[in-house]
Formats: sequence, structure tokens, C-alpha cells
Amino acid sequence: MTHDEAPVPCIIDTDPGVDDVLALLLALSSPHLLILSITLTHGNCTLSSASSNLQKLFYALERQLEADQTGRERERYCNVDPAWRKKWGAGPIEVYLGSEGPIEGEAVTAKYFHGQDGLGDAATRHPDLTPPSSHTSSLFTLHSSTPALEGVSSLLSRHPANSIAYVALGPLTSLAQLHRATVREGKMRESALSKFGVILSMGGAVEHPGNTSPVAEFNYYADPFAAQTIFSLALPNLYILPLDLTSYLTLPFSLYASRVDRSFSSTLSPSNPASKSALTHFTTSFLERTVEIMRSFGGDAMELHDPTVVYCLIDWARNGRRRNGASGRGFGVDGEEGEVAPGWAWRHYDFEVETIGAITRGMLVRDLRASSRSTTSLTSRTGLTLRTAAIDALDIEEVEAHRAEGEGSREEADLRRRRSGARVVMGSPGSEKLRGELVRSVWGVELE
Repeated sequence: MTHDEAPVPCIIDTDPGVDDVLALLLALSSPHLLILSITLTHGNCTLSSASSNLQKLFYALERQLEADQTGRERERYCNVDPAWRKKWGAGPIEVYLGSEGPIEGEAVTAKYFHGQDGLGDAATRHPDLTPPSSHTSSLFTLHSSTPALEGVSSLLSRHPANSIAYVALGPLTSLAQLHRATVREGKMRESALSKFGVILSMGGAVEHPGNTSPVAEFNYYADPFAAQTIFSLALPNLYILPLDLTSYLTLPFSLYASRVDRSFSSTLSPSNPASKSALTHFTTSFLERTVEIMRSFGGDAMELHDPTVVYCLIDWARNGRRRNGASGRGFGVDGEEGEVAPGWAWRHYDFEVETIGAITRGMLVRDLRASSRSTTSLTSRTGLTLRTAAIDALDIEEVEAHRAEGEGSREEADLRRRRSGARVVMGSPGSEKLRGELVRSVWGVELE
């Protein structure tokens, strides 16, 4: 990105657990992104804990900036620099509270991994992480009385269409609510989601085991009805980054210990705030529980699910948007496959989300039957994989005529193919580049 090239305005919807916080720090330190708003949702933790965790993050960042005498830290974390934000026409980051639970059913959390509070119960071991009750952050503005739905709608109305990127790091509840708000009296108007330039979602397991159940990834498990609502729209600006990709982009704990915090250990040896920077103390405080969890799973590295999504957007902003505009590849372009930015390959997959299965909730169900791949099949014509439901959705006479004529007797041009699914990002530049970007941007160190 050249010095005068504008950053990409974005909204980040998040349920701040461990990897969400690292993703937020990566975004806050990127000159390629202009964070307009952070909206909070249920997911890894309760909405109350999500709000508390975001305040802890900004409190640590404030102390980091206050201790810096060189100005380099404020320059590095450009998204909280008032002068930098003013240059691009933005005020303080707007924070809004979203939903406390899914659009249907009871709320679930990922406390099995993220702890009771979403950050490995770090504040219990480290009370210094919690800002005083009288503290007011200068780095963001919390609109506690304005719902996230209203806040995002306002931002969309204040910016040109297709100019804002939306990053969903948690369940898709907020997006589903925004879409439903454009449906009135049973008559569909253009969905507000079409006004985003691009929507990136961390979630799903396409050809990979789940992390919450054998078949489901947590975000889509936490609100499967929201996920199905979104995927049934087959939005051309929607991309998901599933476990198939993000599980293999990792930050080894040995690397963190060698390059970021040499005293990093576990909860048995809690972080000492006097021996390191405020931000390093903050991240070490929650990672000391994460390392124990991952080792209990048989691993020795943190899977960078949410940072991968932010990294993808950053890479597109600096490497892909100009090239894609000229070559016709990338966000918002028709086709079955393409490349977001160099190394970020995507392919469109058709699927539906299991919403009520006792052991398959949140599963991305693909129809692999050869007969359903025909452009004239009932599945293609209705967007429904269950054949009985597809028949019910069509006029009986039309179905019978279709059966009599045969699968291949109609011209494809006469059909309106409805799809349910999304563009799935399955390729990346690899762990090494993401690790380098992360440690350099978040902690200001280089890989050896």
C-alpha cells in the first residue's frame, strides 16, 4: 500500500476469546485496515464477558502506549492514533453490544477452551488486567445504549455502498439479524448484507473434523439457524475460512517464548507484570492457560483461527484489491473458484447447515449425489437438498412435467438456479508468513 492509499474500512464482529483478541490486535496494528467499529456478540463467552475482555484489551494497549517514550508504539497501533484516524475521516472506534444468544435456542459458550471468562480466567490470576471502575478509555467509544444492529446500519448509511468490509469472528447472529431487519411483512427487499464490499467469516468444517462436535465448528454450532439464514442467500460477497484452513495455521508456544516472552510458562508460573511490557503481560496471562489446554489435546501450538481471517483481509487490502480489479479475480466476482490475494485460493461449495440434529448441529451438509449436481435437478431449482421438501416447495404439476421431460431436457438458460453455500477459502500463504506478520505487528519483534 502506498503512503496515500486509503485503508479498507471494516467492522469486526467478535466474541473475544483467546484467538479473537490476537486477531483484534493484528487488525488494530494494520495500516491497511481502518476499523470503524467493533461489535460484540455471544459465543466463546457471554456478552458481558466479551465486553469486559475488550475493555481489558484496550486497557493493556493504553498502558503500553503510555509507557512508550519514542512514539513508535502509537505509530505501530495506528488504528488507535487519533491523528491517523482523522487523516482517513474517522473518529474513535465505535463499540456496540450485540446479541446475548442465538436467533433460536439457548446460548452455548466455549468455556471448555476459553475458560469461564473467555480469556482462560486470566483476570482471576492477574487482577491488574481489569481496569478500575472509574476508568474511561480514550481509544474507543462504547455505545452501550445503542444495539449493534442500529450501529452497523448507521455506518452503512454513512459510507458508500460496497466500501465496508465485515469480519465475523464469532457466530453469525449479528449478520442474520441485520438481514432479517430488511424483511418486512413477508416481502423481501434487498438485504443490507449486499451493501458490504466483502464479508469474511471464520467458521465451519467442510472436509475436516469439527472442534465442538465430530462434525461441527463452534461458531456455526453456537448459532446454526443464523448460519443457515446467511448461507441460504448465496451471497456473492461472502467468504468463509473454515477449520480445513485455519487449523493448520499455528503459533508454536516455543516461538512465543523465544521471540516474545522468555518467561512464558503456564498457570503454575503466572506472568509477572514488572518484568515485561503491559501488552506482553496481557497476552501471556491468557496464553498460559491456552498452552495447558492445547497440550492436553496433544498439541504444542495455538491454532490461529481468527487471526487468519484478519490476515486474509489485510493481504487483500495490500496485495489483492488493485490486481483483482484489473484481472477480474477476487471479491465479488462471478465464478466457481478464484484467488482473494496471492496464495489465498477459494472455491464455491454448496451446502446447508444442520440446525436441530442431536449430534450434527452446525454441520455443513453437502449434497454429493450425482443427480443433484444437474442444473435441472430439484435440488438446484429449489435450493433444498431434501428431496421431499423440494417437491413440496414446487407446484405438483410442474414437478410431474419435469419428471416426464427428464433431467436434461430443459435449457439451462430457462432455469433460475438457487444455491445455498459460500465461497470457501482453502489456501493461504502459510503459517510462516502469518507468524511473522503476527509477532511483528502485535509485539514488535521479528522472527529469527
